[in-house]
Amino acid sequence: MRIKNRVASITDYSAIIALSPITSPLRTELLFNRATAIRDSSPIDEFIENINNLNLFWANLDKDLPVTIASAIFMGYFSAVEGYIRALIRNLVSVDVYSLKSVEQKNITFGAALHHNKNLLPESLMDEFSFISSVNIITTFKELISIDLVLDDLTRNEFDKICQMRHCAVHRFGKLGAKNAICLGLQEHQRLFEKPLELKNNDLAAISSILRSFVGAVNNSIYKAILDRTFPVIPTGKKESKKVAPSLWRNNYKDDRKLFYKYYSTFSSKIEGSPSAKEMYTVFINQKNSELARNTAPKQ
Repeated sequence: MRIKNRVASITDYSAIIALSPITSPLRTELLFNRATAIRDSSPIDEFIENINNLNLFWANLDKDLPVTIASAIFMGYFSAVEGYIRALIRNLVSVDVYSLKSVEQKNITFGAALHHNKNLLPESLMDEFSFISSVNIITTFKELISIDLVLDDLTRNEFDKICQMRHCAVHRFGKLGAKNAICLGLQEHQRLFEKPLELKNNDLAAISSILRSFVGAVNNSIYKAILDRTFPVIPTGKKESKKVAPSLWRNNYKDDRKLFYKYYSTFSSKIEGSPSAKEMYTVFINQKNSELARNTAPKQ
């Protein structure tokens, strides 16, 4: 009898579930910490700090985290990678003349130009780029700052596995989709369609370790490519008119210290204990001068 009365009271056939009205619109401007100062640490150190902070949620636990919390931490790891890429490109546009020249003709929105300060303006360059795979990241560096990111196959493949898992976590609440299964290997995953991602603490440790290796490889590869561009060693031109383009460096640390430190501080890590700026400068200059001498020596 009670059920009949309930059915009779329904006047809107779309009301298949009860709705709770939104009574308090979200004021997003209150959800960000205005007082937080922009960090002066390098992009790689900021990444490591973010990963370490996420690891604190499970590192000292005797049991595995609930699945939903583990997935949230997993997505945080990937967010830390994206933050690193953005911070690195932003810094390079500020310190590297070649990167700046590469982006000079790029378009940004009027709103970004109007409201961003000078140091953060390069952030708007990445509005149309995504970092959901190694290919996307390689393309971003190439199209924005004209740098070739070189990574070995194992590093790329392991990162791309994590990218597929991230897609499941973000778009399917962890469930494995057909396209993700194909990318991960259909033979191994064909019985796992619509099965949820369940990450244990050991899995989080493995994922965070792979992402640290990936970001470290990106950091070193881009560092080398950026420095190589500042010190040309291969003659260009036609026949007798071939010559080597001028270098940014004077081959003396005292004279080059200020400029080199801008590059060094963009890529070095205090947390990991990078060699000193002078040590890195000396190795760089000596190696490039040796390459230059070999490439310009008279042919016998």
